[in-house]
Order: sequence, then C-alpha cells, then structure tokens
Amino acid sequence: MDIKKFIKDLGLSILLLGLSLISMEGANAQVLRDIFDNHAQEKNWNLRDDRPDEHLEDELSYENIVCGDKNTFPKPVAEIFFRSFFECKMDLDRIEDASYIDLTYRIRWDGDRLDLYLPSGPREIYICDGKKLTKYEHDQRKDPDWWMISRTSPEIANCPIEEITVEPLGN
Repeated sequence: MDIKKFIKDLGLSILLLGLSLISMEGANAQVLRDIFDNHAQEKNWNLRDDRPDEHLEDELSYENIVCGDKNTFPKPVAEIFFRSFFECKMDLDRIEDASYIDLTYRIRWDGDRLDLYLPSGPREIYICDGKKLTKYEHDQRKDPDWWMISRTSPEIANCPIEEITVEPLGN
C-alpha cells in the first residue's frame, strides 16, 4: 500500500510542478513583454498615456467649468425640513404616488431623487439631502454637467460677478 501512496503523491507532485512551470512561463513572458514595451514607449512620447504636460494653462479649472454653466443649473424653489431622512423619503414617495394620478412622466433615480416631467412648464426635481427635501425647477430635459456635484455647495466656486462699473474721470 505504501507504493500506491507513493505513486499517488508522486503524480500529484508532478502535476503541481507542471502547473507551476506553466504559470511561471506566462509570468516570465509577461515580465519580458512589459520590459520591452515600456522601453519602446519611452522612446516614442506619442504612444504614452502620461505625456508631459506642455500646456497646463489651457486646462479649465473647476471654477471655470461651474461658473460657465451655473446659469443653466436647475434653480431651487422650495425646501422642506423633516425630522429624519426616512420621513423625507416617505414624502418623496407621496409625491411620486400623486404623479400617477395625472399620468406625469417620472423617473425615480434613487431612493432620494425624483424627476417629474410635467406636460407643460419646467421639469421638477425633488432631492432628499438628509432631512431636507429640496425642490428644483429646470427648463431642460437633462441635468447640466457638474450640477449634481456642485448643487449643495455653490459657494465653493467663486464665480466673478459680471457687473458694469463706472469710474468717474478725474478733472
């Protein structure tokens, strides 16, 4: 019986050794491929994803992007405060259920957001931010870029106010 066990253990060892060699060959080939590919990419900057930044001043900052689109953002028209987030979501459910009566097209994005596409007038957006339910109105069918990110903290983007100033001329 010891011979059978020895043959069984030997066969298992050979199988594991063979699998190890096969996986090592793949790893070695991958290492060599990485070395040669990286060397070839270092010579040609056009093939690299991380090219050196030559024109950093051409990139727009967060403030530039938000300030450029701020006038197209949905406008907050009402806020209601509840005792808990759960109550806010329950009121959102109530608004959604009421929209079925007049067959308003609606999209429930998450448990905390509801969009109502009214037949006439602006789109209504309801969002629960914790205990606060905010109603927004928007005349477009789609949210502007960056709105969801910047809607709760518009003060982060210090947008310049475009005012006309009149300076008196000195005599």
